[in-house]
Amino acid sequence: MSKSGTRPPRGGILNIDEPANKQFPLALFRLGFRPFFLGASLFGLLSLLLWGALLSGQLPLTPHANPLWWHGHEMLFGFTGAVIAGFLLTAVQNWTGIPGVKGWPLLLLWCLWLAPRLLLLDAGIAPFTWVMLLDLAFFPITALLLGLAVIRVKQWRNLVFVPLLLLLFGANVLSYLGLEQPGLAQKALQAAALLIVILVALLGGRVIPFFTERATDFKRGAPSPVLEALSFASLPLMLISLFLPYPWLTQVLALLAGVSLLLRWTRWGWRASLKVPLLWSLHLSYLFIPLGLLIIGVSGQMMLGFHALTVGGMGGMILAMMARVSLGHSGRPLQIAWPMIPAFGLMLLAATLRVAAAIVPQASQILLMGAIFCWLVAFATFILLYAPILCRPRLDGRPG
Repeated sequence: MSKSGTRPPRGGILNIDEPANKQFPLALFRLGFRPFFLGASLFGLLSLLLWGALLSGQLPLTPHANPLWWHGHEMLFGFTGAVIAGFLLTAVQNWTGIPGVKGWPLLLLWCLWLAPRLLLLDAGIAPFTWVMLLDLAFFPITALLLGLAVIRVKQWRNLVFVPLLLLLFGANVLSYLGLEQPGLAQKALQAAALLIVILVALLGGRVIPFFTERATDFKRGAPSPVLEALSFASLPLMLISLFLPYPWLTQVLALLAGVSLLLRWTRWGWRASLKVPLLWSLHLSYLFIPLGLLIIGVSGQMMLGFHALTVGGMGGMILAMMARVSLGHSGRPLQIAWPMIPAFGLMLLAATLRVAAAIVPQASQILLMGAIFCWLVAFATFILLYAPILCRPRLDGRPG
């Protein structure tokens, strides 16, 4: 049984095992999570370091477009986009039983992701149109690779991630178009954030209770059809409402989504997770998603809520998920090195400080710098501990 709960078909599946001498020589490119998790972590460290230096006046930054657009765009489509691609291109092998993208195709896809990240840093490196086209190609190609594997075995349940990737592509297009239309870029970035929230909610509902049940005495029940329907109706409707002239409607839908996602989360065994860092880091990071939505619903302050969604619900979840997936898919025991425990805590603190910075304007600069510092230390810790794991073969000698 795969981690998604979907049993791969018995016939027509390639054998995932292969002799060691036929595996790609660089272990980093033997499965999607390896280069994309490492690349995202390094880029997340670099981009926040540059952003902090810019905000503190220590370093001039001349990216394509403007620094504020660059920061939002790159954290969503660059940093988070890499983690999404790495996770899905790895998970699809478990779901379908078909070997995942590896070797030269994976290396080329990773380079396609990396090139715009570097080129967008400075407006003088390459023409903006070329950089934009490179960047826009990433999500459709990733969607194609994912879709081909899912369609081959007719696993229609997992095909839902293909349109989500294509919608992220559409939001990315709007973010570039928004550079010429005031207000559109911000709406595009908010739409991208909500698309990522939908994706995290889908995946979180599958893996968080599953991981919790495997590692504790928690016994998960069947998902609530009412909560599932409310969650995955209100979130897309909220996304659509961003482009309508009815801010009250966005608030109502955010409130509905926040309540339903919070109630959904309470059914995943969070109490049983509190003694297991690989679990409480997932549970508590995910909690920032309904909290962020509730902030929007109650206060109407979009940016305040989106800070909770992005720093906590995305940044925290990404760190926690990368830490677990990297161990499991490299053939290692699910036991983290102790420095990751404070790293998880620092990410939760980073999210709290970022929200506080928007609430307390008198201390916003120091709170913002504190949030950036916590993020930098957390991801630096991950890189130091996990770069060797991601760059070395599996302990059991299997491919991947």
